[in-house]
Amino acid sequence: MRRDRGLRLVGVFLVLALIGTACGDSEEATADTTAATTTTAATTTTVATFDLVLAADEFLSGIPEGWMSVGDTVAFKDAVAASNATVIDVRTTGEYEAGHIEGAINIPLRTLADNLDKIPADSQVFVYCKSGHRAALSVGALRMLGYDNVLGYPAGWAGWTDAGEPASTDMVTAMTYAAPDIEPALLTAVDDYLNGIPEGFLSAGDVEKVKEAITAGATIIDVRTPDEYTAGHIPGAINVSLRDMADGLADVPEDSSVVIYCGSGWRAGIALSVLQSLGYDNTKSFPG
Repeated sequence: MRRDRGLRLVGVFLVLALIGTACGDSEEATADTTAATTTTAATTTTVATFDLVLAADEFLSGIPEGWMSVGDTVAFKDAVAASNATVIDVRTTGEYEAGHIEGAINIPLRTLADNLDKIPADSQVFVYCKSGHRAALSVGALRMLGYDNVLGYPAGWAGWTDAGEPASTDMVTAMTYAAPDIEPALLTAVDDYLNGIPEGFLSAGDVEKVKEAITAGATIIDVRTPDEYTAGHIPGAINVSLRDMADGLADVPEDSSVVIYCGSGWRAGIALSVLQSLGYDNTKSFPG
């Protein structure tokens, strides 16, 4: 509207100027007639808006086989031994101090985006927590930010200790790395999500809690593959497979409770991380 009004005013001034010229003497008229006319075109600069959904789709559709998991405890030990890997414990500082995998550094889940300078972007990184839920959220967030070198250890601290593996209480100082170039809008979205994670870490709870949520009208989303869904699913659940999540956002309500599940909780945690980064703060996952 302001631009249209400005153009009309410019037109009025041009008309008045031409009338004034016509009223002058012939020499001035001749001079004005032969004078060069300069026209200045208005230039409009368009600033591209970052497409967060497109970024999410690029990540989700490119998820490799294995769902970014290193596997069980034996596979995890072998992978660590075979590489100069960085192992990150994303539990709270108190949990880490009480006992952790030897050599692991501690970056609590909520602070991941604030500590990217402690996470290498060009060498293997493994993430773990207590049971796999927070590790899945971490892998989803870091992968969204472009850390394609990150894998999770779903068995976590519980699986590690159950296997009789040793615990360490030695504090490990993290090395410092050059943080990758990340689109500011994407970093802000992921950081806001991580910093805002409430108590309970966005878990929908156990089976009884999920049943209560269903009774209360929650939307249940199964993020397994269509074949897995067809073979059997929670009654009433809809299927939006993980890799197709960005294309299925129309099926995800924004203003009512949503519970996500998969086979073990791992894929559900990754899906939850993406949805939370996209602003779906009404979502939780069923880790079981």
